Amino acid sequence: MSDRTQEPPAAETERLYRGIFDHAVWGIFQTTEDGRYITANPALARIYGYQTPAALLAALTDISQQLYVDPRRRDEFTSLMQQNGQLSGFESQVYRRDGAIIWISESCREVRATDGALLYYEGTVEEITARKQAEQELLAAKEEAEAASRAKTDFLATISHELRTPLNAIIGFAEIIRGELLGPVSIPGYRDYANDIHESGRHLLAVISDILDFITAESGNLRIDLDEVDLADLARRGVRLLRPQADQRQVELTFRPSDSEAIVLGDERRLQQILLNLLGNALKFTPPRGSVEVAIEEEDDSAFAIAVRDTGIGIAESDIERVRQPFQQVDGTLARSHEGTGLGLAICDRLVRLHGGSLSLASAVGTGTTVRVLLPRQPPQADRSVSRG
Repeated sequence: MSDRTQEPPAAETERLYRGIFDHAVWGIFQTTEDGRYITANPALARIYGYQTPAALLAALTDISQQLYVDPRRRDEFTSLMQQNGQLSGFESQVYRRDGAIIWISESCREVRATDGALLYYEGTVEEITARKQAEQELLAAKEEAEAASRAKTDFLATISHELRTPLNAIIGFAEIIRGELLGPVSIPGYRDYANDIHESGRHLLAVISDILDFITAESGNLRIDLDEVDLADLARRGVRLLRPQADQRQVELTFRPSDSEAIVLGDERRLQQILLNLLGNALKFTPPRGSVEVAIEEEDDSAFAIAVRDTGIGIAESDIERVRQPFQQVDGTLARSHEGTGLGLAICDRLVRLHGGSLSLASAVGTGTTVRVLLPRQPPQADRSVSRG
């Protein structure tokens, strides 16, 4: 038989635990309550920059003053131990022997005598410097990105407000000339030009309004005023408003109501904005002799859906998620020939979520697109007037 098998059980256990102690990758320690090391393993010595555990024990005689960058950390450590008898993941900055500052994570427990007297603390130490540096770099990058986003948002808001005032004046003067309010325009072409100025100005004003709505929604300050809204009445008005545009584009525009009364608690103006935006998009991307339908559908006892279906150019499945993002449009010849900011769907999505609902999009190239807005009869925790971000 080998010498090992002849070892008494106690000796074998001692040898086993000594091997764990000496070869562990984590630092292992025992300390007194007042901050002196009793034992340390080789891994702890390496973490703190010492050649041997004996060198560490000889050099570090006051943990709070010699080890922790913030001496108060030892008091916090002791306080937690007294409260709980143990701790885990206690992170601190400490000095290495060469003066470098590193991060450590400690886990520890109390060891007490049979009479309850505290003998010492024992636990483990793991160096986490690389992890903390990565966290700090990630946090710095996040803060930098947020600062850049705020700067972009502030710029867009400022420039949009600055553009609105002169643009309203341009639209107003164009209306005066087009309507010949101050007298007849002797050259008909000038009246046509005034009409072009008016239409272009209104288009640009709509773009600016989209940008401002998006900025307000992104900042969490978009306000919705809740009241009972008849979705069928809302849809009929939307169809009536866009009927001239549909006729001009030679697109059939129809409305299909729900079998039951479709009443939800919502902001009528914002719901109208959603519907007009979706209908406008459908008409924009539907070629002549195509069709657009808006339908009100009862989803279940708690929700209704507004569905806008068109027979337009459609969207590839791979592009669907992209067009839901701000400032994105389908990259196709027909799609790019239409003006727009790419904000409409993003604004609709945020307005729908403010109502506690959801917006889904299904499409196929050459077949058409269906956008469904699911609205609860009553938004969760809804008040009659709320501001939700």
